Amino acid sequence: MPIKAVIMAFSVAVIWGVNMLTVKGAVGEIPPFILTAMRFAAVAILLLPFTQVPRGRFGKLALISVTFGGLHFGVLFYALSMIDAGPVAIIILLGVPFSSMLATYFFNDRLGWKRLSGMALAFIGVTIMFWDPTMTELQLPLLLVVFASFMWAVANVMIKKLGDIDTFQLNGWMALMAAPQLLIMSLIFEPNGFEAVMNASWVAYANLAFTVVMSSIVAYGFWYHLLKTQDVNVVVPWTLLAPVISVMGSFLVFDEPFSLLKIIGGTVVLCGVAVIMLRKPVQRKAQGMD
Repeated sequence: MPIKAVIMAFSVAVIWGVNMLTVKGAVGEIPPFILTAMRFAAVAILLLPFTQVPRGRFGKLALISVTFGGLHFGVLFYALSMIDAGPVAIIILLGVPFSSMLATYFFNDRLGWKRLSGMALAFIGVTIMFWDPTMTELQLPLLLVVFASFMWAVANVMIKKLGDIDTFQLNGWMALMAAPQLLIMSLIFEPNGFEAVMNASWVAYANLAFTVVMSSIVAYGFWYHLLKTQDVNVVVPWTLLAPVISVMGSFLVFDEPFSLLKIIGGTVVLCGVAVIMLRKPVQRKAQGMD
């Protein structure tokens, strides 16, 4: 890749890696559902003035706002309020094998034995992490992260089926539709949510600003530009740096403990996801089509 593309890819990995830490810091003061609602509201305010109305796509964008907004980010932020950032950064990578599985059905991709092996490694690695004694009382949030990763994969399929759409238009209108959903969830499950928002420190708001501006707008803007201009198989592996940065940062910032099973499981997950990312999917020949 050209040096400019390398810098952009590295920047995306760093931003996404740090973003996991900023979200963890923010949910320590602001309940997760109202925090996610604020995130999407801010993204919509910043992006919508620069986008056109997506005529004929409101229905599909509404469905994406449910899967990507409420069921991915909402559930992920909720899990982060109960569990360390390090394991979350690793487990959320299951979105990659889940995406491969869905692609075999929706896009006629053929997995092949190497990608199947990578998928198996990823799930084995997460299982090893589940066995860690320090995680025995955290099975629910761990399963919620797995669910959030699956919703990420579902949202990716829906976005791909949406066709060619401007990044700001997609993120802005999806955010506008997701924000009220998360606000309703907050009103139901977080009775003290508004009070927590009013009492939050400037650090919590700085963390929120980072995830809105740097992760949602800058990183995704860089990412979609790279996917359009560079070989996908060269760009995508850069994302493996993000969980490494998150894990190291969680240790330095939050003093999160390491354990042998966490290290082994996380390494196995990273290896499995790397195999999937580095194998270019082969499409089956369509049969019975004109």
